[in-house]
Amino acid sequence: MHDRDIPNFGYNNETHVKILNMSTEMFAARGYEAVSLRDIAKEVGIKEPTIYYYYKSKEVLWEDVLSRFEAGYRHYFDWLREGNKDVDSPETLMDNFFNKEFVEMLDPIGCLGMSIVIKEQHTNASARKLVFDLLFGLSVKSIQADFDRLIEKGTLPPSDTKMIATIFMYGVMTINDIRLHEYWGNLGTKPPVNCKEMYADLRKIIEMLLGMTTQT
Repeated sequence: MHDRDIPNFGYNNETHVKILNMSTEMFAARGYEAVSLRDIAKEVGIKEPTIYYYYKSKEVLWEDVLSRFEAGYRHYFDWLREGNKDVDSPETLMDNFFNKEFVEMLDPIGCLGMSIVIKEQHTNASARKLVFDLLFGLSVKSIQADFDRLIEKGTLPPSDTKMIATIFMYGVMTINDIRLHEYWGNLGTKPPVNCKEMYADLRKIIEMLLGMTTQT
């Protein structure tokens, strides 16, 4: 597989990165409408005029936050698809989907980005486009194609792979929300939900839908 590390998308300035990270956190926690550039500047620890050096408006910053999420998400999925292209058994495919390295590289900022587009899709056209293009476009089609290749090879029973891939993504989005509760601290259940167990349960569901032998 190619490098799984988070790529540098051109944000080399430390202050710029801090602005992007803080705005991503605040948009995820409060929602786009409830956050101002003044709020972000205060949390970053810079004067309000400084933020206008990087962004002339909140709308421009918002689009940059979404663009960074999209670029990171596509990078992650390229990494995953490369590892799946030569898979010849459903067990190996499941190992790739749920491997430890892939889960670990889903950094908090990436999870926050997914949360933002899901929450804001009903009121924001840019977020809505990413939900359809990435989560229910790129992701579902790619996962479905992985399943379909195994069916063609005869190593997987014929299945409704589009439905299964869609359920897969709904599961990932649910687990993403749980991960965010852990990220924020004590907003979720105590003790925090074990995401590894959640991914293991999702794997069992997908395996049952595919007619595979459920792992113990």
